[in-house]
This record gives sequence, structure tokens and C-alpha cells, in this order.
Amino acid sequence: MVALPIGAMAMPIAIYLPPLYSGSLGLSLATVGLIFTLARVWDLVTDPIMGIVIDRYGSRWGQYKHWIALAIPMVMLAIYKIFIPNTEDVTAIYLGVWMLVLYLGYTMLSIAHNSWGSFLANDYDERSKLFGWREIFVIIGMIFVLAIPATMDFFGQSSIREKVAGMGLFCLILFPLTVIPTLVVVPDKVAERSEALGWQDMVGLLRSNPILWRLLTADFTTSFAVSATAALYIFFATYVFELKDQASLALLLYFVAGFLAMPAWLKLAYRMGKVGAIKLAMGYTMALQSGLFFVTEPGNVVLFWSYTFLAGLAFGATPTLLHSMMADLTDIDELKTGQKRAGMYFALLATINKLGGAVAVGVTLTAADKLFNFTPGVANSQTAIDGLLLIFCFAPAAALALTYLPLHRYPLTKEKHAEIRRSLSPQE
Repeated sequence: MVALPIGAMAMPIAIYLPPLYSGSLGLSLATVGLIFTLARVWDLVTDPIMGIVIDRYGSRWGQYKHWIALAIPMVMLAIYKIFIPNTEDVTAIYLGVWMLVLYLGYTMLSIAHNSWGSFLANDYDERSKLFGWREIFVIIGMIFVLAIPATMDFFGQSSIREKVAGMGLFCLILFPLTVIPTLVVVPDKVAERSEALGWQDMVGLLRSNPILWRLLTADFTTSFAVSATAALYIFFATYVFELKDQASLALLLYFVAGFLAMPAWLKLAYRMGKVGAIKLAMGYTMALQSGLFFVTEPGNVVLFWSYTFLAGLAFGATPTLLHSMMADLTDIDELKTGQKRAGMYFALLATINKLGGAVAVGVTLTAADKLFNFTPGVANSQTAIDGLLLIFCFAPAAALALTYLPLHRYPLTKEKHAEIRRSLSPQE
């Protein structure tokens, strides 16, 4: 349930906050872009630190619950300040400070939440199911929050300030409604005095753990693919298909498709293994994305909506299964050290995921600008539009193709994991 408001919060941050602050609230586009970039850099610093802290410091309530309880007020205050700002208070410093607070709270919340999941499910397939349901709730949150501006448009309330405020209020209501029952009802791991990874240990872990490197590499390339598509999607809809007014509603369909398809991906993971399901999802997306290059037609509404729906079908498969595989990997560490240090592992996964996303945005937008002279907001040449289409179709496909390398002959199979679990808990 905690994943529902997490998904609801993440969506407007990426799509609606930049135009709000660079438009009606008066900051320059360059300033807003710099603030959001620095916030991501801040994340790269705080993620590993938070992973170490979460592993090291439990409480009488358990290992993870108190970190979520601490994160929620921080996140809610930042949402209120950022989503429903007083116009007179808005400056670059105001936005920067509250974005840092928001990302710090979000880092604490997401790492503790994922680490908690690795404790709640030990079995290979049960972990896929647990993280699959987590992704389903993330998608539901995204669908709900995207429905708010769509509904406001229907009733004629199209101000971006009203839309963002509505989404912010929705998140502020949703967080306590979902988090408090979860903290009360769901069990937590008994806190232990843990010799959590320090910086030297973390560097040693990265050097000596080839399976970890495989997962982190796969996470980087898949994050690059998803973020490259997301960064160019509005431009793609506006300039390639010439269907700007349909882009936001089509995104809603994209996430609905992801929601509908998640149970099928979980069943495939049970039958084929997690790596097999990921490879199938990547192959499907590569074929769809690259094939689009040859059939795109301006103004073709049916093709645009069909592509968006079909692309959404594979949205949740890879992140769900990579999180489940990382939880499996923590069992190897527990077998070697006698301690569960999931926080550090999930912090590394989150860091690499964000790094892949940041690189994707920089690479794709720079390539569109420098290689093809594509410029938003003006009449672009056909060469520039064709270049945008080329990047949109083949940059994500190339990143997904590279993902096959670290997943080739991936050693931590279902059978190997069962042996590890038997060593950890002979009674299982």
C-alpha cells in the first residue's frame, strides 16, 4: 500500500513541476533545470549513506518501520511547500531547498520500503510476487494522479497551478491513509546490532561481487531505456505524430496497460525464471520501439494510441524483477556475513537507476539538439523531426540490447537460490 502514494508523488515531479515553476511561477527554464539536476546529484550522495544508516540503526519497533515513519512527515511537508506554494515565497533557493528535503525523505522511504520487502518474502517466486504487487500499486498511484489533471481539464479548470495543487492534496491525503495501517499491521524484522557496510566495505563489495555488478549494469541500461523514452515522449507526440493534445491522456493509457499486464509478467517469471521474463520483456520492447521507426505517420491517431498501449504492457516487468533479484542477492551476503544488509544493496540499486536516468536525459536531449538541430517550441525542419524519431526509436532499443550482456548465463538461478535459503534456514 505504501507504494501507491510513492507512485502518485513521483509522476507530477517529472512532468508537471518543471513547467509550473518555469512558467506561472516565474523562474527561468535554465534555473529550474539546474535545480532538478542538483537534486538528482543530491540523491546520488544520499542513497548510499541512507542505505548504510538504515542497515545499522534499528529500533524497538524493528529494522525498517521507524525509518518509514520518520520519512513520511518530511515528504508531506515538502509536498505541501512544492506543490501548493505561496507565490510570494517562490525563489530559486525556495525550490532548491524543498526539493532537497523531498528527495531526502523519498530516499529514506523507498530504501526502507524495498529492504522491508526483502525480509517479508524469502522464497524466489514469492519475492517476485511481492515486488510485483509493489509495482502494481505504484502504477495505480500513477493512474490516479494522472486522472486528476484530466478530470480538471474536462471541467474547464486547466490552470497548471490548480492541477499541481490538486495532485499535491491527493498525495497528502493518501500518505497517512496507506502508511499508518501498513506500519500497524505488517510485521517487521527484529532489529539487530548490525555491522553494516562502511565505505571501505562498500568499495570492496563492488570490486569483489560479480553478480552485483551484473545487476547494477542491467539496472543502468534498463533505466536508460525507460528514461530516454520518457524524456522524448511529449516531443515525439507533438512533432512526430503532431498529436500534442492527446499526449497526456495517452500516458494514462500507458500506465493502465502496465497495470493490466503485471500479473502476466509475474506468471511468466514463475514459469521461465526472472531472467527469462526480463529478456522476453526487453525483446518485446526492442522490437516495438525500433519497428515504430518504419511505420510512423503524422496524424495517425490509431497508430499513436496503439503504440502507447502496447509499450505500456512491458512497463513494470523489468524494474519489478530486478528488485526481486536484488533481494535474492542479499541472501548471499547474509550467508557470508550472517547479517541482513538489504539497505545498502537497494541503495546501490537506486543510485544506479537514477544515474542511468540522468545520463539518458542528457544524452538524448543533447543528441537531438546538437546532431539534428531539434528545438522545442519552434517550427523544426523535417531533418530535425526525423532525427528526433531516430533517437526515440533506437536509443532505448540499443540500451536494452546491451542489457542482455550482464544477464547472459546469470548464475543466481531459482535452484541456486533454494540452496542458499536451505543453508540460511534448514527448516525452510
